[in-house]
Amino acid sequence: MQDELAAAVEIAAEAADLALSYFGGDHVEARPKGPGDVVTAADTASESLIASRLTRRFPHDGIVGEEGAGRPSRSGRTWYIDPLDGTLNFARSLPIWCISLALFEGDKPLLAVIRDPITGETFSAQRGLGSYCNEKRLRSSGVDDLTDSVVHITVDLKDLGESAGLDDIVALSPRVLRTRNIGSAALALAYVAAGRFDAMLHRFAYSWDYAAGVLLVQEAGGVVTDLRGGPYTPRTHDVCAAANQALATALLTLLGSSAR
Repeated sequence: MQDELAAAVEIAAEAADLALSYFGGDHVEARPKGPGDVVTAADTASESLIASRLTRRFPHDGIVGEEGAGRPSRSGRTWYIDPLDGTLNFARSLPIWCISLALFEGDKPLLAVIRDPITGETFSAQRGLGSYCNEKRLRSSGVDDLTDSVVHITVDLKDLGESAGLDDIVALSPRVLRTRNIGSAALALAYVAAGRFDAMLHRFAYSWDYAAGVLLVQEAGGVVTDLRGGPYTPRTHDVCAAANQALATALLTLLGSSAR
């Protein structure tokens, strides 16, 4: 996987520079894409660049991209692309967004890269070889008590779990140290891997939102499941990522109890 990881790091950096060239102007035109969601020219330009580079380097691999890039796999491997995660932040000149790439073989994550062009951080992971931010090895936090935990939780997609997400906030807020929502699922997962957040809960998103962050968390010693405690796959829409199994169990137990 060394060649694939090096290529992913290089391609993510190139796409990040391209997106950065659109960022922070007087007006970034954002058009509606779905309920509570938008897309910009930077999203489509970034995805076009990433898809073309991956096609040239790995012509037998499949591609699944947020903005429609797609190709069936002839190798059993598939790249999941989020060309600009945190588009609404980007469109409002908020400096919290990233480029996300992950390679899976079937349901098994092989490598992951998340590039934050604002901070210059590249988060990367390779299956069995750990997670890194630039050259620094990442470890999830040791927090295993809800009362000491900082939990990222998102409630912002209309008709896609909004009501349940609001219930989650009501259940969690009195029992954790703090909740946060930075507007980028990929970066939130990277921050769990880095120990900046202790956990991340998300009611509804897609494979490209999660794919890279899942491996980052796992390789940093954390746990990723769906909200019923089942294993993550690219078909999973709801995610619980936690620094360790004890914290994951406490969170899932709390959410299960509040649902009843």
